[in-house]
Amino acid sequence: MLVWRKMARLLLVLTTWSVVAGVAHAQMPPDQRRQMRQEMREQWRQMPQEDRQRMRDEHRGQWQMPPEDRQRMRDEMRGHSASPPGGGRGGRH
Repeated sequence: MLVWRKMARLLLVLTTWSVVAGVAHAQMPPDQRRQMRQEMREQWRQMPQEDRQRMRDEHRGQWQMPPEDRQRMRDEMRGHSASPPGGGRGGRH
């Protein structure tokens, strides 16, 4: 039981650290964020062309979604329900 408590405490500490790091990054001043983006662009430009193309090709498939799924997701995010009454989950309205 003591091991579980230590693991839970460690998980809590690590989660807290990640939240703090995320907040710190989000509160970075605009000029610092701009500089970081510029540095990333320059690193990208310095990569060999074939590496850049390979990375584009690898990542292209990850973010593609069929058009009907994209439209359904847009409608859901806008608050429109494209699903049948009951939400399609067996629930009642």
